[in-house]
Amino acid sequence: MVASCSAAERLRSVPPRDRTVMLRLGLDLDNPEAAELFVEGVRAADDAIAGSRRVGSTSGVG
Repeated sequence: MVASCSAAERLRSVPPRDRTVMLRLGLDLDNPEAAELFVEGVRAADDAIAGSRRVGSTSGVG
């Protein structure tokens, strides 16, 4: 199960090296709109992973 955390916690958890890579790709996590997009994407990925784990555990796979 994925622990839920706040948007601020998710943003603080991004290492400086990863922030630099994202900035090179045009995603500035210091920009509120970009940060919101990033957090929404991470939450969607977490939900998808949790969903696939639930499906896998109920089907006998994994």
